[in-house]
Amino acid sequence: MTGRVVLAYSGGLDTSVAARSLREERGVEVIAALVDLGQPYDADEVRRRADAAGAELRIVDARQAFAQSFCLPALHANALYEGKYPLISALARPLIAAEVIRIAQESGAVAVAHGCTGKGNDQVRFETTFAALGPDLQVLAPVREAARSREESLELARTWGIPVSSEANTYSVDENLWGRTVECGPLEDPWSDPPSDAFALTTDPNAAPDQGVEVTVSFEAGTPVAVDGEPLSMADAVARLDHVGGGHGFGRIDMIENRLVGIKSRELYEAPGALALIAAHRDLEDLTLERDLAHEKSSLERRWAELCYYGQWHGPLHGALRAFMAETQQRVTGEVRLRFYKGSCSVAGRRSPTGLYDLSLATYDRDADRFDHRQAQGFVALWSLPLRVWAGRTAGTSEAVGTARAKPEPTEAPSPAVSPAPSRVDGPAADHPAAGLDPRREGDGQSNDEPTRTETVWSGRFTEGPAPEAATFTRSTLDRRLIGPDLLVTRAHATALNRAGLLDGDSLARLTSELDGLMAEAAAGRFPFRDDDEDVHVAVERVLTERLGDLGARIHAGRSRNDLVATDLRLWIKEATTELAGKVRGLAAALVERSEQHADDVMPGYTHLQRAQPVTLGHHLLAHAFPLLRDVERFERASRAADTSPLGAGALAGSSLGIDPAGTAQDLGFGGPFENSIDAVADRDFAVEFLAACLHVALHLSRLGEDLVLWTSQEFAFARPADAHATGSSSMPQKRNPDVAELARAQAGRVLGDLVALATVLKGLPIAYDRDLQEDKAAVFDAHDVLAPALEAVRAMISTLAFDTERMRAAAQEGFILATDLAEGLVRVGVPFREAHEQVGKLVAHLESDGRTLLHLTEQEREDLGAQVGPMSAEASVAARRTPGGPSPESVRHQVAALRSRLSR
Repeated sequence: MTGRVVLAYSGGLDTSVAARSLREERGVEVIAALVDLGQPYDADEVRRRADAAGAELRIVDARQAFAQSFCLPALHANALYEGKYPLISALARPLIAAEVIRIAQESGAVAVAHGCTGKGNDQVRFETTFAALGPDLQVLAPVREAARSREESLELARTWGIPVSSEANTYSVDENLWGRTVECGPLEDPWSDPPSDAFALTTDPNAAPDQGVEVTVSFEAGTPVAVDGEPLSMADAVARLDHVGGGHGFGRIDMIENRLVGIKSRELYEAPGALALIAAHRDLEDLTLERDLAHEKSSLERRWAELCYYGQWHGPLHGALRAFMAETQQRVTGEVRLRFYKGSCSVAGRRSPTGLYDLSLATYDRDADRFDHRQAQGFVALWSLPLRVWAGRTAGTSEAVGTARAKPEPTEAPSPAVSPAPSRVDGPAADHPAAGLDPRREGDGQSNDEPTRTETVWSGRFTEGPAPEAATFTRSTLDRRLIGPDLLVTRAHATALNRAGLLDGDSLARLTSELDGLMAEAAAGRFPFRDDDEDVHVAVERVLTERLGDLGARIHAGRSRNDLVATDLRLWIKEATTELAGKVRGLAAALVERSEQHADDVMPGYTHLQRAQPVTLGHHLLAHAFPLLRDVERFERASRAADTSPLGAGALAGSSLGIDPAGTAQDLGFGGPFENSIDAVADRDFAVEFLAACLHVALHLSRLGEDLVLWTSQEFAFARPADAHATGSSSMPQKRNPDVAELARAQAGRVLGDLVALATVLKGLPIAYDRDLQEDKAAVFDAHDVLAPALEAVRAMISTLAFDTERMRAAAQEGFILATDLAEGLVRVGVPFREAHEQVGKLVAHLESDGRTLLHLTEQEREDLGAQVGPMSAEASVAARRTPGGPSPESVRHQVAALRSRLSR
């Protein structure tokens, strides 16, 4: 065998012996690729070993990539193989193997190699990655093929003069920033205690300090961003917790592990930082994840860890699970307080601005408890209904069966399986469903779907109600989406009436209890709207009056629908900006992830849709990611624009009833109250800013969509969408259409229309409230409804897009795309740029007439240029453009790091 072989090199005994044996036994040149993943090593010592092994040493710094693209996803998945092992080596191997493939492809190697034994897991992890990323390369496994004992390897190292550490004489050690793994030697006896010299990161728990210590870890969207308030990168956070936790004896794992090849082995691990972060992250998820999502995620975490351990990082299932885990992290923001003491790490406290824990629901304190215990009776009855039916069908007595099957007469009470709706002590009997069933449907056939005609809230001034045509035209049903904010605002207003002395404490308690119950009904989609409700505000007041009598009718004192709708819409927009900003971040993160994967892959850059200069695919994708971060900032500005409470402004002139706008603003979480009551009800600038932010996102989605449409066409053929994100034709069976990208491209016009529609409404209005403003919600809701699914769909498409990097590379070499590089080469030897431009232009015209390109320059043509013209390639072109923000792989990785840092903030 001849040629070059790239060996995954650790600098230790096995890989050093493997490098020398490849050279001695196969006669090949060996490139020893040491990938720095945060492990401690002496570069001079490693170089001496590589030299003794006869290998060319190359060191690759992949610490940040390892932390962000491998350790962080593992943290999101709380990944522990068999509930103990945090996958220290399993996470590292896919990245090491990928770098080996990259070096092999760059150096023209004919094979890749690893130093794994036939018993270990790492052989599988390396070779599955080689199969996924370099299927054409031969794979060598010299250690496995020789089947040497450890003693034989040590003897060969002494024979060949390869320096061996004292530790390597006893143990086999692997380490990276996620932790340390130790095996062999005395550890092979599962009955014996691990020797003290096997540990390096952790103190003996018995010798740990007698005084424990607490640290606070801060997370944003599932990513650790600070320890004890100090901003830290992912890697630095692990290192900090390694130091603190290891110093208190925490982080040791001694386990009997089931290897992939089917044998059991004893493994010793030290991972104080990784285990502490997983403990903190899992606890924060308990606080922030919805129950069903948390349960489903927990069941998939075990599978995530198994697949990673089994070397399936590049498999489709693991990729899908990583995407799922990343999606769950949007709300995992907050702080966790960890306590380290004598080998333990426990969670001492946690808090989150997105937490789902509600003290007023969880507390058993009578005064603070706002849980409506009356609803429990119906809930329990409905929940147990299947069991009652089952028991009635399977019980051994005829009475049980008879009871279950008996059909009551219309005049009888409801079956014991469904409790009757309870009467309210403070008003008429409830006429809404209890336990999910409406008692008014029993017996008489009456349906509460038939609206009862009611008078309007302003009917006192008029002698007759509105004509059907006028009522239909003026009725607002679109604002029913504001039911949640409207109930919150009504609750805050009830508190303001109490502070103004217009509601006593008992009345306030009854109102807030009823409003909380209505919030629950609204959240479940069961708010009792009627067809003749003029708008959402009238619907809320009607239901309160029906259920609480005169008390419900008192709620509108001191307010108007003018200030109410403005407050509702501001609350809705504040929440919508947070939601959309999160989805924009998700798309940006997906682009960053793909950019890092393709930081080295060249492609043509375009101006005027004509090939211009070589760039990298990573650089091009980042050009779409940076605008999205500006969009996030625009949503933040739109949220600040909406962060003023109009409540208390009334129709336009406030109220004489002593309502305190500052108090309600604080209760509702606004930054402050209005400064001018007329402006408060007339202003819709915040809605315009929201729509402007949406338009920017839509424009950026459109440009990204256009690139995707072009790239996935047969004419470009740079990319191929996954089946799940493409569509076919009803008549042409060969078609594979990028509909997601096309629809994303089209939505910009619709969002622009929303912005223009609202601006057109506002431009002609006199100051204060006018009914024209009812149209604001149509524009705002539509823009949100367009963008939210578009962002999700495009993110998923980007994450699963398959790029044909070879075709891109070929396109980046064709024609005259390197003409600017040639002109700049002339400039470097003193030719003025305009003269260089003209010379190269004439050369291009000459070559074009001959049917040649710049890659076909003759030696004479090179001499005629008067410049040192070496081999020309797209790779050389982008590598030379190392300026900040440029397309070189080095610059792209700096951009990736900068984007990740901004996304984490």
